Amino acid sequence: MDITSTRIRFINNSKYIAIASVTLDNELIINDIRVVADGKSDIRLIFPCSERALARRQYNILPDSELYKRIKKAIFFKLKKEEK
Repeated sequence: MDITSTRIRFINNSKYIAIASVTLDNELIINDIRVVADGKSDIRLIFPCSERALARRQYNILPDSELYKRIKKAIFFKLKKEEK
């Protein structure tokens, strides 16, 4: 799966620094990925989940480690580009 689009919405006065949306292969859109600062030069992603899934400690969307790394890299690049 290729990441074909990445969108960022910065959040002020929140524990999240941004909310991201990622499009994969121009077909699958993942909205409301919460971006959390993890130190000074890294981020952590929290994927969307419903209240029911959260109560069971499950996520609705949980990419494998390779896809997670690619999504994280795309969001990190977009954050740095839009911060300037």
